[in-house]
Amino acid sequence: MKILIAHAFSGIRKRTVELLKEKLQRQYQGAEVFVWDAANPATLENIRKAEADLFVDFNLLGFEQGTLAGSIAYNLLDCKQIHILLDNALPNEKQLEKQLSIAMFFYCVDAQYGKYLSEQYPELPYLKEAEGWKRTDMADDAEHNASLLCGITKEVLRICHMAH
Repeated sequence: MKILIAHAFSGIRKRTVELLKEKLQRQYQGAEVFVWDAANPATLENIRKAEADLFVDFNLLGFEQGTLAGSIAYNLLDCKQIHILLDNALPNEKQLEKQLSIAMFFYCVDAQYGKYLSEQYPELPYLKEAEGWKRTDMADDAEHNASLLCGITKEVLRICHMAH
């Protein structure tokens, strides 16, 4: 299994993603886990070339990429996708109005924002609250949040019958 994680973070959030990679590698022996940041952008072409089985991104990173027909480029990916929403009022939020692939799973860490999204965009294929996210940006929080993200990944892989 190949897992690709894309983010545009620094500081404690970047550390959380690094810890997530380590946890996924331990959880899924033999899995290839790659982390892409601004130095290696998550363009449709790059993701396709990577041939990932699972693509994870944060705060709708890359949702501004469109197709010639005006849909979201990520709809064309041949992999499951987890979109983690850590912040509210995201710049690419309006893209959620468009037709979305059933391979997309959205997790929101803020209950109020999650409720807003479900009301504003009722056609989201899968939206769930990621309960327990810690926002204090302490070193221990990175470990806790990485464990939470690992659990989300495990849940989606189980739903999709991709891993045990």
